[in-house]
Amino acid sequence: MRESQGPGRRKSIAEQDIIDLSKLESGGQSGPQTTHNLKGTWYLIFTVLAIISAVFHFYTGGYRTLPAMMQRPIHLAFILVFTYMLYPATKKGLQRNRPSLLDIVFALLAVVSALFLVFNIRAIALARGRVSTEEMIMGVIFMVLLVEAGRRAVGTFMLVFAAVFIAYLFVGPWLPGVILRHGGFSLARVVSHMYTSIEGVFGIAVGVSATYVYLFILFGAFLSKSGTTQVFADLALAAAGASVGGPAKVGIIASGLMGTVQGSSAANVAATGLFTIPLMKSLGFKAHFAAAVEAVASCGGQFLPPVMGASAFIMAQYLGRPYAYVAAGALLPALLYYAAVYLQVHLHARKMNMQGIDRSRLPAIGGVLLRKGHLLLPIVILVGMIVFGFTALYAAFMSTISIFIISSLRKQTRMSLGDILDGMRMAARSCITTALACAIVGFVVGAVALSGLAMLITQQIVRLGAGQLLPTLLLAAASSLVLSFGLPTTSVYIITATLVAPGLTAVGLPPLVSHLFCYYWGGVSAITPPVALAVYVGCGIAGAPLMKTGFTAMRLGIAAYVVPFYFAFWPMLITRDAPVLQIGLAVLGGVITVICLAGLGERYYFRSLPWFKFVLLLAAAPLLIAATTWSQLSGTALVAYVILSELFVYRATKRIPVSAP
Repeated sequence: MRESQGPGRRKSIAEQDIIDLSKLESGGQSGPQTTHNLKGTWYLIFTVLAIISAVFHFYTGGYRTLPAMMQRPIHLAFILVFTYMLYPATKKGLQRNRPSLLDIVFALLAVVSALFLVFNIRAIALARGRVSTEEMIMGVIFMVLLVEAGRRAVGTFMLVFAAVFIAYLFVGPWLPGVILRHGGFSLARVVSHMYTSIEGVFGIAVGVSATYVYLFILFGAFLSKSGTTQVFADLALAAAGASVGGPAKVGIIASGLMGTVQGSSAANVAATGLFTIPLMKSLGFKAHFAAAVEAVASCGGQFLPPVMGASAFIMAQYLGRPYAYVAAGALLPALLYYAAVYLQVHLHARKMNMQGIDRSRLPAIGGVLLRKGHLLLPIVILVGMIVFGFTALYAAFMSTISIFIISSLRKQTRMSLGDILDGMRMAARSCITTALACAIVGFVVGAVALSGLAMLITQQIVRLGAGQLLPTLLLAAASSLVLSFGLPTTSVYIITATLVAPGLTAVGLPPLVSHLFCYYWGGVSAITPPVALAVYVGCGIAGAPLMKTGFTAMRLGIAAYVVPFYFAFWPMLITRDAPVLQIGLAVLGGVITVICLAGLGERYYFRSLPWFKFVLLLAAAPLLIAATTWSQLSGTALVAYVILSELFVYRATKRIPVSAP
């Protein structure tokens, strides 16, 4: 709690009459400065380019899409220009508030090499793979500039990963073993595949980035500038603030609501953690626990419909199904994830004897909805249009338009011209890392497709798993997690969808289940040390130690590691292609599994669990996951015994009724 002397001191958080999350201050820093703080003429130039980019993507993404080899190069031209304007080559460059001369040259060359494809699209198509000297030069320039932009904005680990696959195309003839060896490819063939086709850099991932991602980022940016973020926070406070461990539950609800629109774990921690982490700390939660709660809650946003992040749109493209199909399948597992986190936080608060926030200091749900509830209508419109069969692009297009109309219904929520410009600048900045990740991972996907490596890896996964589901799932989980370290979730999903998911499908899993399994195990890298990007951001805000926070996040997010195995053994939870009774049993089993996981995570129900009951829960977890009625009944019996016996002991010792969570 922050104290100061004198009659003019500010009220502490605990002394404020009504909690307003927008006015809370963080207990640390959200992270070091990584981009130029543009000013003057350069700020104006960036604003103008952000406006042009927003208009281009809004029109071509939601109304009239251009051909792929026009839309995607123009999209990356904008992204590369933004990158070279904002990200310096070295940390010393941050001392300037403008790009260097070299940055300007790189930005211009990026535009020229990208637009070369747009203006020569017909000639390139008619050449049928033959590469001219001009295409070779422009292709090499573009790929080098893309790699350098990725180094600045995404990091070196991903570039090293992509470089290994590019090198694989050239050194194939000298590799040992039949599996990895191939005939090799010339520079002209590689440039043709990566630069002048939709099989490399300008593949499905960049196509999704140029349409779905930018449009939904615009939607989220305008939603934020209209004040919807504060509505989420107020509703979370009103719904859970007064309950046991209320501040942490507020963090879970607010981060989940915002995360489903934001779609990026680390970005969501940076946005909502500035409010929720100080609130948790002010009411007794330790810094590392507050940061872990925020990281785990934000991580779940990428699993929760209706938006889920860029990977969900790419998944829909890979599967050749509507986005609504992916979102509907992902809903129940995501709800199980959040139920597990919520229950575990409740148990932790009970164990630590922590109270909620006094009801008099909390907003009322009715009051929040009466004052600003209309700001939620764009999300209702988005979900409604997707449910009623409109494409996700058109739904995002119309929902974004609705933000301006609906926010104008009341004077206090009306967006100003400055808010609109801020939203466009926010979208331009927010799209950089996702777009670059999608483009650079195109080198990996392109190399895998050109060399035929994907089929070989699929065969090896099936062989090592001996055609059995559990060993294959363990291999896929380990592969997805190892590949995910240091990479954005979008990149991890594309890589695992290319290399790992086909192996799961080969042993009988439905395609959507296979892809969601890889998606979850790629996403948990955000809360899994040693990298754990979401944890890193949370630690910066909370001032907490990284590794301690990371392991706490793993414990709180235990459902993220287990739920994918559950829906792999009970695929009807996602596909809904079984009788209603069987789907109901799968849901019920998932709920019991969540209760079991929460008890394991905290080793507590009504009191600290004795070791033998903790062991019983450990035994119950795999029984609940296994896809047989008898094993699930056995697991349910073990969980019921532990809970009922603990309840009996608790009531016998305390002689008081047990309050509901």
